[in-house]
Amino acid sequence: MRHKIRQILKENDGGLESRFIRSAESIPYIIESMVDTNLITNIEIENIRFDQKYTEISAELVITSWNEDPDLFILIEQLKRVDKELDKVLLKYSFKLNGSFGKNKGKYNNLMFYLIESNWSTDNNFTLTMKYFLRQEEYDED
Repeated sequence: MRHKIRQILKENDGGLESRFIRSAESIPYIIESMVDTNLITNIEIENIRFDQKYTEISAELVITSWNEDPDLFILIEQLKRVDKELDKVLLKYSFKLNGSFGKNKGKYNNLMFYLIESNWSTDNNFTLTMKYFLRQEEYDED
């Protein structure tokens, strides 16, 4: 996993925008290496956008989990567990002004993320898919 992250981050540098995009592409691998993989079965990042004028990065993070119980309360509890697993990583990491993604060095976490969509399929596999929106426009540079 670490090899894959390093490979993505060491690709040919094409400027600030490409560094931000490559860093964003490494987020699923970082999350996978730190969360409960029995709870989160797949992570993808989509629609990565970088606005050079405001030095703002945004993307959508698609998380796949499961829930077999038809009780709505249990479904909500599963959503909370997945959210807590994401908090383990995303509250400790953020983008730097140079486009890299790493552990926070400043006092605050400037990476914002929130659930924007969820889909629960009760077909044979009981798949629970959640989409989070990620955005960062401020940077702590010490």
